[in-house]
Amino acid sequence: MLVWKNRVKVLALDIKDGEEVLDMCAAPGGKSIAMLQCAYPGHFHCNEYDILRSRWLKQTVESFIPESLLNIITVSELDGRQIGELHPESYDKILVDAPCSNDRNWLFSSDVQQARLRLIQRKVLSAVQIQLLRSAIKALRPGGTLVYSTCTLSKAENSDVTTQILNSCSNILPVDIREMASAISHEFALASSAQQYELLLLSKYKLKG
Repeated sequence: MLVWKNRVKVLALDIKDGEEVLDMCAAPGGKSIAMLQCAYPGHFHCNEYDILRSRWLKQTVESFIPESLLNIITVSELDGRQIGELHPESYDKILVDAPCSNDRNWLFSSDVQQARLRLIQRKVLSAVQIQLLRSAIKALRPGGTLVYSTCTLSKAENSDVTTQILNSCSNILPVDIREMASAISHEFALASSAQQYELLLLSKYKLKG
């Protein structure tokens, strides 16, 4: 299931050869590898803020990506919330697979303490996710595409986040992914509301005036 979910995110991004690409929360690296299977970016920035997960990401890059491609890849440990300021309008395609409460794992766990911790995290994670998205929008070039996704069922971390972003960012438009989902539905299924719940595709356009 995880393999197919990663593929949905990557296919929705529709990366083309020569584009500048950012995977903002890249660890453990499976999505980054999938992106490189789709196209040959001009530059590919893989970022992971968490130090331990960043080491995992670097190991994945070194283990699975051909040496001939390493010269186009940058691996960093930046705070994703600062990338927009550091690299304004620098990327054609951005994936924000945001840190989340990941409740599909702990909902069925017998670990009560972990469940309580995740519920507490839910209260603060949406604020972080909004900050990551705002940063990504700053880093996105006009005409570029951004995919926001999570692994949680929490409305507060999905539709509430994207609704707030769409209401406050006038130069961002949602993109309907139902046609894309239909084209690949023989491989997996998406809920009818998937474009506004688990995965949202956004496009940035240049404001007039």
